[in-house]
Amino acid sequence: MASSNVTYQKVSIKYGIMVGIVHMIYFMLMWALGLTDVVELSFFSGIFLIIGIVMAIKSFKRAKNGVIAYFQGLGIGATVGAVSSALLALFLVVFVNVLETDYLESLQASALFPESLSILSLFVLTIVYGTVPGLLVAFIAMQWFKNPDHTMSERV
Repeated sequence: MASSNVTYQKVSIKYGIMVGIVHMIYFMLMWALGLTDVVELSFFSGIFLIIGIVMAIKSFKRAKNGVIAYFQGLGIGATVGAVSSALLALFLVVFVNVLETDYLESLQASALFPESLSILSLFVLTIVYGTVPGLLVAFIAMQWFKNPDHTMSERV
């Protein structure tokens, strides 16, 4: 792919979709193992978000010959977070309506969500819970990637 054809939006959407798919697989694995009641385990999916954002920034920087603007990196993080969490949010809406109608009630019973949690608020909260951390992860990662001489090896 030529450097001029690569935009941070294309890269972040690509990695956002990949992270979203991994989030859904992880959730289905938790469901298959009967662990969806342990809401705290869902926070481990943040590791997928961190890896996806770092890989997206690295990919974009490599495509741009080692140069990345600071705000492009922040945009990558926020977009990867928004895209991946939007996919997860859509998946959760289908999941709650089709596969596990009692799941929303178990979330309402946990201390992490309000008792008045609706499908719409679950959708919005899922997107917010992915976008804001995405921006924060990118902010931290860009402390490393903003300098032209800082790169990650190919083995990462």
